[in-house]
Formats: sequence, C-alpha cells, structure tokens
Amino acid sequence: MELKSTAKINIGLHVHNKRKDGFHNISTIFQEVNFFDEINIIEAKNFSCKTNIKQIKEEDNFATKAFHLIKSKFPSIPNVNISIKKNIPINAGLGGGSSNGTTVLKGLNELFDLSLKDYDLVNFARRVSSDSTFFVKGGLQFGQQRGEKLTPIISSTLPKHILLVHPKIKISTNDAFDQLKNHLLNENKDINLSDLLEELKNNNFDSKLFKNDFEMYVFETHPEIGAIKLKILDLGAKYASLSGTGSTVFGIFSSKKDVLQAQSFLSRQYSTYYVNPI
Repeated sequence: MELKSTAKINIGLHVHNKRKDGFHNISTIFQEVNFFDEINIIEAKNFSCKTNIKQIKEEDNFATKAFHLIKSKFPSIPNVNISIKKNIPINAGLGGGSSNGTTVLKGLNELFDLSLKDYDLVNFARRVSSDSTFFVKGGLQFGQQRGEKLTPIISSTLPKHILLVHPKIKISTNDAFDQLKNHLLNENKDINLSDLLEELKNNNFDSKLFKNDFEMYVFETHPEIGAIKLKILDLGAKYASLSGTGSTVFGIFSSKKDVLQAQSFLSRQYSTYYVNPI
C-alpha cells in the first residue's frame, strides 16, 4: 500500500497556560499543504519501520507508535514493514512526523478492513502526538488545547500561493516550549474564533491574531530565521510567519509570478518549496 503523508503550516500560534500533564494549551489555525512524505506498508513476518533519514530511530518514529497502538487494539492483524521516504524536513515545524503517524493509522485501517471511523482514528491519533489528530481530516482547522481540539473552517480559504523556506537549522519542539518565558505567553486564554474567521476572510494577516508566540524566542536564538521572514516580506509576501516552533518560515503570496520570483531568489541559499493549501 502506497500512501502520501502531507505537511501543515500554522497561521498564528498562541501559547497559553501550562497544563497539569506538562503540555501547554495553544490556539492556532492549521493549514494542510500539498507537500508529501511517501509511505509504503506491506505485510511482513516481523515488524519494521525504516526511513531514509538515519537520525530517525525506529523506536521513536510516530509511525511505529501508530502501528503498536493499532496492534494493541487488533492483536490478530499481521506485522508490517513500513518504509517512509522523507521529503518533509524534520524538526521544521511542518508536522511531518505527526502526519506519518496518522497516515499509518489510516493506512492500517484500510489495509486490514478495521472499519474505524474518523472519531476512532482521532482517539488513536491523540495518543501519537499533539498534531496527529489534525491529519485525520486535514484541510483548514482551528486547533485548541494541545492542538487536538479541532474546529473545521469551511467559510474561508487561504490564498493558494505559499512558499516554504527551510534553513538547515533544527528546532526542538520540547526545547522551544521549555525556553518560552512566562511573559511571552498570551494572557488571553480565549482566542475568539469568530474574530479569527473575520480577519481570515478579509485576508487581514496584519492582525495580532496571526502572530506566532515562538518567533521572539526562535528569532533571538537564531537571527538567521528572523532575517528569512523579513526577506520573504521584502520579496512581496502578504504574510510571513514561522510555522509551529520552526525552523521553517513560510510566505503567502498573491500570485504564482510573485511566489516563483521569491523562490528563485531564496533558493540560492535555502531549501524552498512552492506549495498550495489543501
């Protein structure tokens, strides 16, 4: 079984209070984009999960975690070999690992006719990672709590020309949360969804609702990433932001011509990907 595992970007990311479970409550808009890892799942005598990235250990892979969750619920299913061709950069704020986990959940459901509904997949996905639940349905969704409480957004769409710019810098999500100082946390726990939707409908990306709280920390510790955001804006983007905790910065452009011109300039120094929202 061959599958595509998509990436995501965050349109704004607000970090709120720390929870009893050690995670933080957040508010964000997730947007799925047509940038894919490639996953192949086949039945096998013994389980394995391999990628083309040496530093990803099999036991730490969210795809491995997804398989064992399904296996614990359905012990009669056979083992599988999972092979993942990683195109989405790791530790980049694009949700590649979380997407891989959810894609494997969905793939096993189809491969072995498990008859799991979306709400069943969501219950498994929230045990894989905070972002994994988003990839059950993807699209454009408002995320709250750890990111797993999701509200589909069907009344608005993003401009379709998006440029991802990835410097060869790895940002640890755990480190980013640990280093985010208390005074940076958004004091208002309730980001009003109706306000977000109104700004999104009007493409008012200057709104403070679309700021990413991690930018202050990431730009301070890695000034090069902050410089990338400024350059994307200089090159004509309507909006630019860190995605997740980074290190990827993305820009939203009004036209294909503008995004391709920006890509031509930035690709001299960085990995760049022209993508569209799904």
